[in-house]
Parts: sequence; C-alpha cells; structure tokens
Amino acid sequence: MQSTPSYLWSTEDCLGRGATASVYRARNKKSGELVAVKVFNSISYRRPQEVQMREFEMLRRLNHKNIVKFFAVEETGGSKQKVLVMEYCSGGSLLSVLEDPENTFGLAESEFLIVLQCVVAGMNHLRENGVVHRDIKPGNIMRLLGEDGQSIYKLTDFGAARELGDDEKFVSVYGTEEYLHPDMYERAVLHKPQQKVYGVTVDLWSIGVTFYHAATGSLPFVPFGGSRWNKEAMYKITSEKPPGAIAGVQGQENGSIAWSYELPLTCRLSTGLKEQLVPILANILEVDQRKCWGFNQFFAETNDILTRIVVDVFCLPQASSHRIYIHSYNTTTTFLDAVFKQTNIAPHHQEYFFEGHPYELDPNLQAQNFCRTTEHSPLTLLSIAEQPEDVVGVRYRDREYQWLGDGAGYAGWVCKRDLLKLLSLYPMRVYVLYIYVCVYNKDSKAQREVEGFDAG
Repeated sequence: MQSTPSYLWSTEDCLGRGATASVYRARNKKSGELVAVKVFNSISYRRPQEVQMREFEMLRRLNHKNIVKFFAVEETGGSKQKVLVMEYCSGGSLLSVLEDPENTFGLAESEFLIVLQCVVAGMNHLRENGVVHRDIKPGNIMRLLGEDGQSIYKLTDFGAARELGDDEKFVSVYGTEEYLHPDMYERAVLHKPQQKVYGVTVDLWSIGVTFYHAATGSLPFVPFGGSRWNKEAMYKITSEKPPGAIAGVQGQENGSIAWSYELPLTCRLSTGLKEQLVPILANILEVDQRKCWGFNQFFAETNDILTRIVVDVFCLPQASSHRIYIHSYNTTTTFLDAVFKQTNIAPHHQEYFFEGHPYELDPNLQAQNFCRTTEHSPLTLLSIAEQPEDVVGVRYRDREYQWLGDGAGYAGWVCKRDLLKLLSLYPMRVYVLYIYVCVYNKDSKAQREVEGFDAG
C-alpha cells in the first residue's frame, strides 16, 4: 500500500504504466471517493525541473468536460514522490474499448460520433489555451459513463504538452511511435539527424491516426511484420504517402504498399458518415505540414458533421439501409440528391413511406421539418422507375404467388426477386405496406386504394 496525506492506494491496482510514471486507482481517505493518482518514478526526476512541473501547471489551467479533471498534487509519505491526483474514469480508455472483440472492426457509428465530438471539443479547448498535446492516441483518451449511460471521452496525460501558438514551432520530440508524424518519427525512432522544426499540426496527424483506428479497429499504416519490428518500412509508408491516401499496408517483406483512399468495407460506419469523414482524414494525414489543414479548418469540418441531421432510409428494392447526413436548412432537393448518390435511384423515381403511410416531401421542405427517423423507424424508399420484366404489384394474385399479382404499384415498382430476397433476409418479420395501386387495362385506367399487404 502507498499513501499521501489525503489518498490511499494499492500498488497492485495499477491502471497503466508509462516511461516516467504509473497510474493507480486510489481512494480519498475521508470521503472514499475513487480517484486516479499518477505516481512519478525516478526517471521523471532526471528531467529539468521546468519539465517536471509543466504537467501540473498545464492541468491547473485547463478546465473542460472533455479533459480529465485535476484535483491536487501531493507527495507520498516515505519516498516523497510527487503524486498527481486526477478524476477517475471507470470506463477505461478508448484503447481498451477498441480491444473489445465487439469492436474488432471499429466502433459502432453512434459511439464513433461521441468520440469525434468529445475529442474535437477537448482539442478545441487546448487550442483556445495555446496548448499542443503531442501524444494523442487511444490510450490517452479516457472513457467515463455519464448518468444517462452515454460515454464521455476525456483527454489525459499532459506530460508531453506545452504552450505553443498556431505559428510557433518546437524542436523536442515526444509521442508514441504508431501515432507520430513522420517528421518526428524519423528523429525519435530512427534517430536520424535533422534540422526540422514542428508545429501544432503534428497533433492533427495523431488525431487522424486515432480516428482511423477508432473507425476501423486497425492502424492505418502497417509495414510487413508490424511497425515495432519494421521501423524503416513504417517511415517509408508514412513519409511517402500520396495525397488523399488514408491508409497503406505492406503485404510482404520489401514489397509494394497497397494504398487506400476509402475506409474498408468492414468498417461499421454508414456510407453517409464515411463520405463526410474520409476528406477530413485525407487532409490531416498530410505529410507536408505546409499542405496539412490547420486547426481552424479541422474544427470547422468536424463540427459540420456533428451539426448535421441524420435521416435514416430503408431502400426496399435493394433491401439496404442508408443514413443521409444533411444540414437542417437543406431542402428536399438536396436530400433526394444525397439518396441518389447512395442508391442510384434518380430523385424523380423516389417514393417514400413512413410508418406504413405514403410520405410526401415538398421540394422546398427543410430537413429540420422532416419526420424524425431512427434506424428502427426509417423512411422506406421505393422506386417508380420503368417496370422491369419481373416486376409485379402487390395484393393481386397469380397462380405461383398468391399474394403477388401482375399489377403495377403506383408507389413503386416492386420486383418479385427483391421481395423474396427481403423476406429471405427477415423471415420472421411482418411487413405491412399501405400503398396506392394503378390498375391498367385496355380501355381505362383506374386507381384504387389497397387496404394493406402482409407477408410473413
């Protein structure tokens, strides 16, 4: 056991270890409140006094819900080691979340958006206070569960942080290999002499790697054998990355690099979110610091995602779900174009239903006035394109399929193969569609309402 005047902890209750300190779960002796204590080791005292005190002073200045709270600095009773007392985050780190088998291919979309919002807000507070972190990675992003059960992510570990303005530079090197900007990697890992200086954009590179890791469950840049074994190849991948590429993998020793310009198919994010996220990753994972986005543009683009409205759409002909990210002020026209981009169904062929009823979208209706959709209660999209050969209406009977007929659906042409595919995918579910059907014959065109269509 170890203690300070106000806190007590077991050395077996370790939350994490670093080069200069270990973090333990501790309790307040009076209140019993759980806290995290960062105990500095002998290596940390070899650093200049100014550097030792930097983290204490940094945390005293910062006060934001997405930055781990600072409580006090105390000393252990016997060894007089400095102890930093901080907020305890019971949900572990983003790294531990990503190590959960459920997140092998990245976070679910809802959780990823929380990570995005929290990290952006925390970084914005750092920049407002002229601070560069220099060690952004999933292990330094802690998770706390709020009263509503929703995750709150917080930046921590300011041992490498320092004050730095937007136009200022620094020369000292800090960080973790896989998340380091290639210019810093060259000096810190490969120990190659150089005269380069670094700016605040090195944090953006680390954020880009972190976001890619969170979205996919994997690191973006992977040399053959792994980054810790094949360091020269790791540097080659990151330093020679072509513009627009967001990942590079080397499949064999001394082999070529397979560049990726999109997130992988295994990524759990929707196409709609991927379309918004990829350009951000491409512009902050930019090797040339002169071409890399600055923080102002990064904040503008990420907040643009976070302020959009999400409209959930289920495309019946394709049996596919879609999430459309649009601004609240966008009109139906913009929405229909976005749906076309994802489904290839032209705007004038799109017909919608919501909760079993036809849903008319006025061309000038703003997205903020659309019906409120969810993944489980989406807009249902049908296509009224020209009728293919095997298109049938619903409710009308034929010999082979008694519940399918040979009429043409006014709300949309429905293919037997699409309906059967849908039913094969969800055999235990019942679909009820209320539609209008146009019935054509040689002499006249009649329209009548169909009460409903059940298939289960």
